[in-house]
Amino acid sequence: MSTLKAVPEADHRQEPRVTAEIKAVVQVRESKTDVWKEVTTVSTLSRNGAGFSLGQPVSVGRLLTIVLPMPAELRAYDEGKDMYPVMGIVQYCNEGMIGTNKVHHVGVGFIGKQIPESFKSDPTQNYRITGMSKDGLWQITESGSKFQNRKQPRYWISLGVTLTLIQKEDKSITREETFTKNVGAGGVSVASSLNAAVGDTVKFGCKALNFYAIAVVRNRHTVTGETPTLHLEFKEDVLPVEKVIQMQAA
Repeated sequence: MSTLKAVPEADHRQEPRVTAEIKAVVQVRESKTDVWKEVTTVSTLSRNGAGFSLGQPVSVGRLLTIVLPMPAELRAYDEGKDMYPVMGIVQYCNEGMIGTNKVHHVGVGFIGKQIPESFKSDPTQNYRITGMSKDGLWQITESGSKFQNRKQPRYWISLGVTLTLIQKEDKSITREETFTKNVGAGGVSVASSLNAAVGDTVKFGCKALNFYAIAVVRNRHTVTGETPTLHLEFKEDVLPVEKVIQMQAA
C-alpha cells in the first residue's frame, strides 16, 4: 500500500484557524451610496479568513470589508498599524440563534485591501475564488451569475481527511491524507493527488466529524500548478453537516 499527502499548496492555501474574541466593524455596500455597517465579534480567525455573526444576511459570493485589530502573526500587510482593513468574499451565510436572537453565521475568505474595479462600479457584483496568492490571500474573479443555493448547501471549510483508492485491476491500494475544500450532506470536494478517475470508488474518512463512508468520484478538476480537486458523492451515508455548522459558529 502506498501513501500520499496532498499538501503542495496547503502551506498557504489553508492557514490554521484560531479561536478569537476580537471586535470588528463589518461594512457591506448595497449600492454606490447605500452602505450598512455592523460591529461584531470575530469568533474564528486566520491569515486568509474569519468567521463571525451578523444581524443581517449577506449573499454568498459578495464582497464586504472588515476592519479589526489583526494579530501581527496573521497579517499579510500593514504590520505596524493598529487596525487592519481587509476585503472578504462571503463563503457561507447560515441562519442560526445566539440565545433568543436570530443571527447569521458568516464566513469570509480574505482577498486583501485592494478594491476590484468591478466592485467600484457595482458593489453587488458576485465573485468566485480562483486560487491563492503567495502571501496567503485568496484570488478572485467575477462570477457571471449570482450564487444559487443547492438542494444540499455546501460549507467552505478545511478538514483533514483520509482517502483510500482501491484499484481492482492491479489490486493496489493508495492512501492519502488531504483536506476538504467544501463539504455538503451528500458529498465533498477535496484536494487530491490520487490517480482517481470519474466513476472510481474511494473510502472517505474524517476523524474530526467521526464520519466514514464510501464515495464515488463524480468529477476531477485540474488547474496547472495546483493539486487536482476531486468531487466526491457519498453512496449511502450522509455527512453530519450539523457538526460542520457548529464548527463554523464556534
